[in-house]
Amino acid sequence: MEDARSVAFADARVRVVRSESHTPSVLRGAGSRRSQLSYCELFDRQIGTTIPTTLRSLLAVRAFGLRAVGELDAAHLDRTISWVHNSDLPDPTPWLEPGQLLLTDGGQFAGPTPTSPEDYCRRLQQRGLAGLGFATDIIHPAVPTQLIDACRRHEIPLIEVPGTTPFIGIIRHVADAEAADRSARLSWTLESQRALARAAVRQDGLRAILRTLSSRLGTWVALFDAAGRPLSLPGIAEVPASVETAIVERARMLLRKSTPASIRVAEPHAATLQTIGQSGRLGGVLAVGADTPLDSAHSDLVESVIALASIALEQQRAVSDARLRVRTGVIELLLAGRAEEASRSATALWGRMPTPPLLAGQVAGFTGSQSLLDELELSATAEPGILFFAEREEDLLILVAREGLAGVAELLQKHDAAAGFAELHRWEELSRALAEAAHAAGQSSEPGVIEFSAIADRGVIGMLRNNGGPLVARRMLAPLDQLAPAHRERLLAAATAWFAANTAWDPAARSLDIHRHTLRARIDELGELLGLDLSTFDGRAQLWAAMELSSAGH
Repeated sequence: MEDARSVAFADARVRVVRSESHTPSVLRGAGSRRSQLSYCELFDRQIGTTIPTTLRSLLAVRAFGLRAVGELDAAHLDRTISWVHNSDLPDPTPWLEPGQLLLTDGGQFAGPTPTSPEDYCRRLQQRGLAGLGFATDIIHPAVPTQLIDACRRHEIPLIEVPGTTPFIGIIRHVADAEAADRSARLSWTLESQRALARAAVRQDGLRAILRTLSSRLGTWVALFDAAGRPLSLPGIAEVPASVETAIVERARMLLRKSTPASIRVAEPHAATLQTIGQSGRLGGVLAVGADTPLDSAHSDLVESVIALASIALEQQRAVSDARLRVRTGVIELLLAGRAEEASRSATALWGRMPTPPLLAGQVAGFTGSQSLLDELELSATAEPGILFFAEREEDLLILVAREGLAGVAELLQKHDAAAGFAELHRWEELSRALAEAAHAAGQSSEPGVIEFSAIADRGVIGMLRNNGGPLVARRMLAPLDQLAPAHRERLLAAATAWFAANTAWDPAARSLDIHRHTLRARIDELGELLGLDLSTFDGRAQLWAAMELSSAGH
């Protein structure tokens, strides 16, 4: 970079010397001071420039002899100077842009109609000027007091420029610094892109790319997969512990939206997060530590890394899709009674296959996001012998050991999915277990896990009670609502006593303190009203169930 700057300064020195005699007086003023310090001497001295140029760096150039008028705060001193303009116009703002440094001989403040320093500084402040340089010993022996006061009130940094310092030297200095900065950035970008290309062809291409990015930016880099989990990146600076939780939360938030996006985290450590992949098929999130927003060169490098990472993650996704199809094949083998072949196929790809006793689960009509499958894949890979899953037709099937059920339940809740599970003691029972699991899944109204055993423990009546049985029962008993309340209660009391005596007439009649013929007459009337043949087991079972399920039976 220093060599390039030297060449630029040498080239500028030649151009300045050739044009010295043609320099308009408005640029500098009297020729006596130009003779005191030639442009050649100006560029030959040690200037100590920084990239980019700021008021602080200009004040540090001893050859210019600049002096701050009043106290300048750090915000003013460190503001980047985008360009330097010189003018003695009463209102130069139409030709100025924010961030520029204006140089003047102060001609506008002399003569019969001098410009008001107050109005002048107000216009400069509204334009967003980076500072004002005022030349002394040309028109004014010193910076006018009124101008000093106006600059202070409008917070415009004011610099005194000695009469021996040519404006063109300051302008050339900033121009060359900017050119050197652009050249350095271009060289840095080209070298960084070459480094990425070399990293991309390595065996561990994705991690090598990220290591290169971290090294070139001199900061930490983190990559999150489609499930929002950080990938292991050995050799790369880790996310600071104080910001790790916030970064993980923001990454998962971006993934949940399922659309390409980027955000910047400001506290407690700054970072930029960018999604990887296409809308509805995000492959992950790249997080890059940065105390300030990334400039164009750094942003270009990050974009290149995202493009390469997208390709790498898409390749991994293609492999994952193929593995998912193999998983389906393994399930088909198990259902076909070929457990030994299924186990060999699964073990070859994923390691040890879970073996009974297990819990067989089913998410019926699975329409969940790809991220749920990605998280199941990660869990299954991390815990071989504990979890296995596969898609079959429109269902998601899960085989899990009892100790892994809590983790699966957490994943399902996170993705708003519900699954039923049934106990599986032998592979030959897989079809039955999946059928029970499907039934259990149908009973769930909330995301998470429901076990078939919990439903079975409630018995048939419990199942009917939770599946609309009371509604059917009340409709069956509706004809009784046409009777007088006392008569209705007598008939139901007769049926209750009859069922309590296992439909034996004499014990039931004695419990009611009525004749058995009276009991029989009441039961016959009840059957006629409800359209049931209570001389049969089917009729009696329906009446008993209706009474159990209806409020009248409680």
